[in-house]
Formats: sequence, structure tokens, C-alpha cells
Amino acid sequence: MTVRLSTSMIYQSGLNGILNSQSSLLGLQQQLSSGRRIVTPSDDPLAAGQAITASQNLSMVGNYASNRAVANTSLGNEDNTLDSIINNITAAMEKVVQAGNGTLSDTDRQTLATVLTNSRDALFALANSTDGSGQYMFSGYQSGSAAYVKDPTTGAITYAGDTGQRTIQVDQARQMSSSDIGSDIFNRANPGTTSYIGSAGATNTGTATFLAPNVQTGGAAAGSTFKIDFAIDATTGDTTYTVTTTDKTGTSTTSAPAAYTDGDTIDMGGVTMTLSGAPADGDSFTVEPAQGADMDVFATMDQLISALGSPSQADASASAALRNTLTTAARKLSINLDNVSTVQASVGARMNELDALTSTGNQRSLTANKVLSDLTGLDYYSAYSSLTLQNVALQASMAAFQSIQSVSLFSMNK
Repeated sequence: MTVRLSTSMIYQSGLNGILNSQSSLLGLQQQLSSGRRIVTPSDDPLAAGQAITASQNLSMVGNYASNRAVANTSLGNEDNTLDSIINNITAAMEKVVQAGNGTLSDTDRQTLATVLTNSRDALFALANSTDGSGQYMFSGYQSGSAAYVKDPTTGAITYAGDTGQRTIQVDQARQMSSSDIGSDIFNRANPGTTSYIGSAGATNTGTATFLAPNVQTGGAAAGSTFKIDFAIDATTGDTTYTVTTTDKTGTSTTSAPAAYTDGDTIDMGGVTMTLSGAPADGDSFTVEPAQGADMDVFATMDQLISALGSPSQADASASAALRNTLTTAARKLSINLDNVSTVQASVGARMNELDALTSTGNQRSLTANKVLSDLTGLDYYSAYSSLTLQNVALQASMAAFQSIQSVSLFSMNK
């Protein structure tokens, strides 16, 4: 059977061959110029789908890396600020020790009060530190407002932020606090402390002073608050005291009166405190756990400044009140210092965790890049060889088309 081919069919077949070769050549050129094996999804539908997943994973890893960088910068700024806060509180504690020198005059103590005023103001400025972008570090969610404000009338400094903890997603299953709230730094005791704080009654008129309370290991009354009340017998002049214990449930019990002598160490059932001097009738002392006490560092500094600025020279009662204030302040500042150090340790731990997560994230990034490269990466040697071969095929197709184009019945009958 003879197959008849029309001239148009011959021309169309030759043209299709040339166009197919040009299309293949163009595809290879696009691969070489882009450096990718898959230029369009149709090149390899399965690999194209897998590449989308790998690309999304790589993008997510990159986002977490950016978040970690932000968190690390924020925590680094906080760490530097906490360093300054620790130095400030340490310097204030040194001034408290210096103020306890009995040879100082009222003028000397007023000078110390001025120094502590400057220290308090510096601490106030540190409490309102910003992160470099105008956001207040210690305000919680209220990052656009100052963490602490000062009453223009009384000068009292109070926390104005909230309890919101700003967090950043630093890994797929890890959210991290990028800052701490001010009340956890300046207004509380270390959550793990078992220390007790002693204080003298505001209306005391005697000369009794106390040493900081001690907690006995395993004391049965741990967590309770104690109040020591003194009474003087109008007839005999004997001094006695009672101890009222208030437990965690609010239940109070009062001991029987006991005789007091100068230098007594009073045992309150696991907590002891030594007193010396002569209490007046109606004087009292309170011993309370640091966890339930007012640990506002600014209030403590204000009390110190007020006590040091008040005359006490040649006044036994005023001198005793000053010593008691110094003892209370020294213990509170020591607990404040421990708390700030604990917060700083937490900041350091978070920064170490960020370093570990960054190391893991870098490995994930390398893995995701390799997967993406394996799926879409181009073998340049193979692609160039194919390009050369396809170019030869195109030239051959064009030469064949020209040869067929010159053939006709008229030329054959010459």
C-alpha cells in the first residue's frame, strides 16, 4: 500500500520537529540560567510538591532563627540592666553598714541619706529602662508605658505595669519569656527563700534593739508570723513579753508572759531573735516570713532615707529606732539582692537555651537546604551535555527540513 504524503503534511512534520527541539533547548537554557532542575511543576510533579514542603520548613526555621535573635537581644539588654541594679543595691547595702557606725554625727547620716536618695533615683531610672526601641523592659504587656511612677506629692515609687509576660516563639514547641516584669524584680523575695524579717513597732519608745531573726532547720512554725509584745509591771518594774503566733491559716495563739532580760534570745518555735536594751511598756516587734513581707525595694530605701535624715544624736530612743530600721533594711536589701541575682540567673539560663536552640536550628537549616537542593538542584554537567546534544539535534532537524523543502516533482524531472 502506498502512503501519500501531502506537501503541507511534510512541512508541518518538519516544523513540529524543529519546534520540539527548540522547546527542549529552551527548557535546558532556563534550567541553566536559574540553577534549578524544576523550573515549572510539570518538570517533576512529585519533586515539585516535596520541594514546596521543604521550602516551607526552611522558611519556618528562618523565622524561628529571627525570633531567637530578637529574644537574645532583649535578654542581653535586660542582663546588662540587672547588672547595674545589682551594683546599685550592693552600694546601698554598704551605706547601711556605714550608717550603723555609732560615731557618726547627724550631719554625717544626713550626707548618707543624700547619697541613698541619689541611689534610689538611679534605681528608679533603671527600673524604667527601655530596650533600645522605646519599649519599657519591665512593664509587662504595657511596654509603651513606664514600669514605675513617682507620686509628685509623696515621692513614693510604685509599679504601674501589669503581670503580663511577653513571650516569643523561639522554636516549634518553645515559647520563651523575652523579659521579666518589674514586680518580680523590685517587689518580691526570692521564691525559694525561707528567711524571716524583724521590725520594730512604729510607736516604740524604749531603747530595745534586735538582731536579724534566724530560722532553725525544720522549724515547726515555719511560715508563721510572730509578734512580741512587752509589758512593764507598774509595781515591781519587771519586764515581761508575750509571743503571738499567727499561722498560715490566720489562726493566732498567744503565749503566757515570760520574763525579759537584756540580751535574751526569744525562741518562737523554729525562729529565734535576740533583743537587747530596755523596751518600754507597750513596745512590740514583728517577725514575719520574707515571702509575706513588703519587699518593695523603693519603700525600703525611702524608710532608710527618712531614718537617716532624722536627728538621733544624744537621744537613746531615737538611736534605737535608727538601729532597728537599719537592721530591717539590711535584711530586706539582702533578700532583694538575692532575688535580682536569681532573675539574672534565669536570664542567663534562657540565653544559654537560645544558643542551644540556635545550634539545633542551624542543623535543621542545613538539612532543609540539602533536601531542597536534592529535589530541585541542577546537575550542571548533565544539563550542559544535554544542551549541547539538543543543539546538535536542532541543527540536524533544521538541515533535514531544508533538504526536504528542496525536493519536488519538478526538480526531480529536470
